[in-house]
Formats: sequence, C-alpha cells, structure tokens
Amino acid sequence: MDTSEVSAAIRSAIASPTVVRGVGSGTWLHGGPVVNDAAASVVRPRGGVIEYTPGDLVISVHAGTTLEELSATCAASGQMLAIAPYGSPQSTIGAVVATASAAPLAYEDLTIRDLVLGLTAVTGTGDVVRLGGKVVKNVAGFDLVRLNTGAFGTLGIITEVNVRLHAKPIMDHVVTGTLVDAPNAWVLRLVENRAPLPMLVRLAPGEPAQLFARCTGNDARASALRGIVQSYGARNAFTLGSSDTSNASEPESPVAMLRHVPEQALVLRARTRPSDGASLIDAARVAFPDATLLFHPARGSLRITTMHTDSADARIAGFVASAPPSMPFSVVVEQGASPIAPSSALELSVKRTFDPHGILNRRRPENRDMAVV
Repeated sequence: MDTSEVSAAIRSAIASPTVVRGVGSGTWLHGGPVVNDAAASVVRPRGGVIEYTPGDLVISVHAGTTLEELSATCAASGQMLAIAPYGSPQSTIGAVVATASAAPLAYEDLTIRDLVLGLTAVTGTGDVVRLGGKVVKNVAGFDLVRLNTGAFGTLGIITEVNVRLHAKPIMDHVVTGTLVDAPNAWVLRLVENRAPLPMLVRLAPGEPAQLFARCTGNDARASALRGIVQSYGARNAFTLGSSDTSNASEPESPVAMLRHVPEQALVLRARTRPSDGASLIDAARVAFPDATLLFHPARGSLRITTMHTDSADARIAGFVASAPPSMPFSVVVEQGASPIAPSSALELSVKRTFDPHGILNRRRPENRDMAVV
C-alpha cells in the first residue's frame, strides 16, 4: 500500500468510522503501548528502495522495507545502517522508526533518532506530510521528524523514510569478558572511565555479569579497544566474533543473539543517571528476580526481559515505586503489559492536533472496529 492508498484508507475510516492501525511486518503487534486487536485484518505497507546514492550516504525507502533487504542493498556499496535493533531482521524500517527501537551495541552508540533525516506520514485527517529531507542539517523550528519517531503511529502512519548510512568499518568485532566484582564496583568504573566504544553488560540469574563491547576501526584501533575492555576489569576477555550488523539475517552472530526477544516475554526499558546504575540494577533484581538484564553504562539504561505473568502490571508498578525519591527514573513498557502511566495533557493535545478524529493507533481499547493498513 503506497502513500496515496494509505491516505484513502484513512479518509474512508473517518467516514465509517473505524480505527486505523499502521503495521509493518506484524512481528511486534504484542509490544509497545498501543492496543492490539488480534481479529483485525492486516494490509502490508509497500516496501522497496525509492532512491539510493551511495556517495551521499543516504537512502530513501518505502516504510515496508525490511531491515534484511535494507542491509543487503547497502552492503553492496560497503555501507550499513548503523543499528540492528532488538527483534527480527524481517522488521520493517517504518516500524523501527515508529517505535524508536533501541539496539544492542549500536555502531558509535547511535540511535534511530540520530539516523532518520526525513519521512513521509499520513495524519489522522488523511493529509500527507513530508517532514525533514535528505541532508543532516534540515530542521528549522519544531522537529516533526523526531516527534513521529517513537510515536508508535499515534500521530500518523509512516509510509516513506530517509535514513543516514555509514561506511562499514574495516574491523568490527564483539569482545566479551566476565565482571567478577560487585555491581557497585564495576558500574562506577564503567561510568567514570567511559571508553570510545559501545558497551553492554548482561546479567542473568545465577551467572556472573558479562561485559560485551564492540571494537571497530582499523586493526590498530580495534586492538587498542580490546585492551580497554580488559582494563575495565573484564576477566578472560576474548573476541566473540563479528558484530554482523550488515547481515541481520545471520542467526549466530553475537549481536543477533543479544537482539533475540521471546515473543511472550515481558520487556521493560528503565533509565536513570549512569552513576545510579547500581541502584537501578538492585531494584530490578528485587522486582524481577528471574529476569535477564542488559545494562548500558553510558546511558544508564537497563533492559529487563522476564516471563510475562498476570501480575505484570502490579510488578511494574512496584518496581517504579521502589526507586529512591532522589533518583531520576523512567520506565517504558516495550512488550507484554499495559502502559503504566496515562497520557499527559501535552501528549493528548499533540494527539488531537494530528488525529482530531481519534482513528489512529490507540493506547487504550476502544469500542470501535479496527482496520489495519
């Protein structure tokens, strides 16, 4: 379905009225704050490359283009999309932008918000808006590109995306090692001695903390970064293999293993000051003793993956309540539970501006039929 067809579907929904939901490959309908209707029919958005000029390090694609297809296209010119988000390589770039999907060990710690230069979206009135452009410095005034990035399609259905690419580094390896000290010690060490490389700490029940670091560049730089990993206290450090972010379909790559998310799991993303990381980890272990934790020491973010239960909402509320009053703290439900906080007055005002009829993605169930485009 192209942009004009999406616009026509929304205008038809306004007249019906029905609720419209934008969906990519449909692999993440169980995630995020938007309510899902399992009985709804799904119409796939259009995929494919619109324009690609390797010399400009920019590619324009339809929102239904999968990450696998995008990676294969860019790899032929020695380029890559610098993130490989959690989830399936069959995820679409439109869904990645709409959900602002995080990525483990993203190249240079980039996020999807750093890479989206422009997009085309259809609002809740059926109007087509083209935001941003194809160059890095293209924003004057309010940044509507980033407003739609992470909005989960509540403000408009994304149909086209322009993203910035990067050249594939000569060396691109994942190094891992065991952190034998207590969290208070290694969190402080990682935060105070931030190295120029993406790092992630995996904490699984009954296992020692494991540090993962992505070492890129020429051979000399990659070797120097491997030494830095050991200087952080990682014992028995060794190279695990290529990060393989340019080949998202490779199932055995270290990044692919970190990216895997069980479909029925409860997934949360919490964040605080990096220096409060140890307290955040302690609170998560109390609230979710069976969870696997992924801690990002540079951002102070913690990804929590555990089994989904009927008491998920209560456990999340207890986790939020356990944070010390002096610690800035936020939690986002990525998968498997209801939103833990209602929309703010500002969010509702923005929603009404772009979707005055209330027909796009909803955070709460509504007594209306749902059509999916």
